[in-house]
Amino acid sequence: MYSTTTLAKNSKLTGKLVGTHQQLDQAARKVLAKHLPRGKYFPSAKEIRHFSGALGPDGLKRKSPDEDDPSHMFDGENGANLVQQILDHHYNLVQALKNHNEVRAAFEAAWLAHKVTDALTPAHHFPLSEAKEELMSNKEFVKIFGEPIKGIMHGRSAIETARNNWLYWGAGGYFSKHLAYEYGVVVIAATLPQRKIMPEVGKAEFQYVDAKKTLFEAIDRIQPAKIYDNFRKDGWTTELALETKNLVLPEIVRAEALIWYSAAEEAYGLHRKKDTKNTAKGAKNARKK
Repeated sequence: MYSTTTLAKNSKLTGKLVGTHQQLDQAARKVLAKHLPRGKYFPSAKEIRHFSGALGPDGLKRKSPDEDDPSHMFDGENGANLVQQILDHHYNLVQALKNHNEVRAAFEAAWLAHKVTDALTPAHHFPLSEAKEELMSNKEFVKIFGEPIKGIMHGRSAIETARNNWLYWGAGGYFSKHLAYEYGVVVIAATLPQRKIMPEVGKAEFQYVDAKKTLFEAIDRIQPAKIYDNFRKDGWTTELALETKNLVLPEIVRAEALIWYSAAEEAYGLHRKKDTKNTAKGAKNARKK
């Protein structure tokens, strides 16, 4: 997915122009607002949006390509790495909310949401990282928009070098397909009113939320559709566009909202009184028996 303003270095528009990540974040924040108890602080959509774009994970990729750049892919070992990043941001968000550190809370909420979106994006489930490591040189770079990125894949001969680069960058290549899918999602999201990607989430779902369980349940609902496999085979079709609109985007919004809520739930001890009451009642009934 894309955050748009990563292309403009040190831009004053950072976090103001809305890319796909920001659209999803805004929708998720509206879903969250319906269930967050009054008086409990959680960063606003505007505060979260500030740490998107150039100040988000996509900005990190363009500032120092391939240097300490956390994985955005959910394939092989990268899947475990991405899940751990999500859990780390979740923990940090809980601490920031507990300490009333609003700036840190906005940062962690934004990066947490970005990583959740990455984990649920079908193109990120393809082993692109393995293909890149197999084909790409660690030393050679090309520049896009004046910024260096890893780009040249050397072979043992000029012919093999040309072949490797075509397999990655050429029409139908690994990375070309990845870009084509994500830009398609950008177009779909940009043409939809926000209400179309906001799922109905029942009140019961916003109680005792387990962040990791929520993430994997969303992945389990998306992966069986084999959306990216079908895209690599047939390109964009009406069916894939509808699956993206009706399945992928609402699932991302749902997961973001629930995982954000789980952080607030932990930070503020929400439902704790209910737990205590039920525990005491259970103990009383046990004594009667």
